[in-house]
Amino acid sequence: MRSKKYLWKICMNIYRQMYKEAIPSADFDKLIASGKSKEENWFMNYYLAEDRQIEIIKEWCDKHKCSKRECNLISSEIYLGSSPTAKD
Repeated sequence: MRSKKYLWKICMNIYRQMYKEAIPSADFDKLIASGKSKEENWFMNYYLAEDRQIEIIKEWCDKHKCSKRECNLISSEIYLGSSPTAKD
């Protein structure tokens, strides 16, 4: 299995893509730099359909040829982390 640092970089790229595609669109790095990401439930202001979130995670895992275990770790981090809301 690859290092946690390597998997974390994949997660950050997934977050970047999700927020770029979210409604409203946002620059994930700017959200972090501005401190916005430290506000409580800040991610609830952004929407991205669950199906698309699943696709993005799969695309990144496939791109990096992640093992099933690595994909499970990545998807758990994304879903339990600060991914955009998928509820209308």
